[in-house]
Amino acid sequence: MIHALQSPSLCEAYKPYFRIGAAVSSRLTGDPELAEILCRHFSSITADNQMKPESVLSLEGTLAAGDPEHAAVDFTRVDALLSFARDHGIAMRYHTLVWHNQTPVWFFKEHWENDMNAPAAPKEVLLRRLENYIRDVMTHVNTAFPGLVYTWDVVNEAIEPEQEGPDLYRTRSPWFALTGKDFLPAAFRAARKYAAPGQTLCYNDYNAFDPVKRDAIIAMLKTLQAENLVDTMGMQGHYVIDWLNVDLCEEAARAYAALGLKLQVTELDIHCNSDDEAHTAALTEAYRSWFAMMKKLALEGIEIEAVTFWGLTDADSWLPGFRREPSYPLLITADRKAKPAFEAVLAAAE
Repeated sequence: MIHALQSPSLCEAYKPYFRIGAAVSSRLTGDPELAEILCRHFSSITADNQMKPESVLSLEGTLAAGDPEHAAVDFTRVDALLSFARDHGIAMRYHTLVWHNQTPVWFFKEHWENDMNAPAAPKEVLLRRLENYIRDVMTHVNTAFPGLVYTWDVVNEAIEPEQEGPDLYRTRSPWFALTGKDFLPAAFRAARKYAAPGQTLCYNDYNAFDPVKRDAIIAMLKTLQAENLVDTMGMQGHYVIDWLNVDLCEEAARAYAALGLKLQVTELDIHCNSDDEAHTAALTEAYRSWFAMMKKLALEGIEIEAVTFWGLTDADSWLPGFRREPSYPLLITADRKAKPAFEAVLAAAE
């Protein structure tokens, strides 16, 4: 294996088909060698955490302002990554405006109390808070960094078949618990209102290849399309080497595209719990066949905005912590070498 900086550029290889992205943090971009790898191989950046609501919303500022319908925002962490992307000429996808996780408890409480047991804000108040928050974020980003963000993850993970809610919505989400389904179109209406020309609005979810979940997502997307509120379906792409089914991924991608939506794969990795010879070969073939499928779709005219890896190297993957076992899920090793899977993905672009 050769160092990743010695390998041909991944994003250049896929430039005719779609952007190649990576999810990173300012901590990683502060490492000169990792920053160089990022700039060489990736044409899109996603923030792994520092653009999620808990990283942007300010309780201290909110309490000081005293407005029951307007949370204060702090763009320190957002601007750090946006500045890196701007300075290095890399496009940015914003992840994410609305999510049931990593949104502070106090945002949902009547008097901004940071207490799970405090009374919840009334539905209409919460929906006004939602629009104010989306307006502040989008206006700031589009004013301070014009033309940098090309797509917004507006809502993340609203569908969950295991919870058996109405239309398979994630019923244990505080958003659903307090507003029912209304938060989802409300978020997209606000995003459409404040988006800059040319920016696309994305719905993002995991296991989007699963037929049951896929069909529920499609039903939900059709309700958004009725108001022209969504442009892109984001298929996260967290796979496991033992049950990655490329045919199901292709079937789902075609089903979403058939709605007239653009596609993104937003959080690609393939959990592989060993780097021995057999697992390395399996990972190589999995990535080769998956990228060959995506290239085929692009050549057929299906518009794929980007394929984004969730992480840069195995050393910064979230999966060892999540799985509580070793994981070697990406194309670049912890010591920054291009894996055989990297070479196979490059070859698939030819």
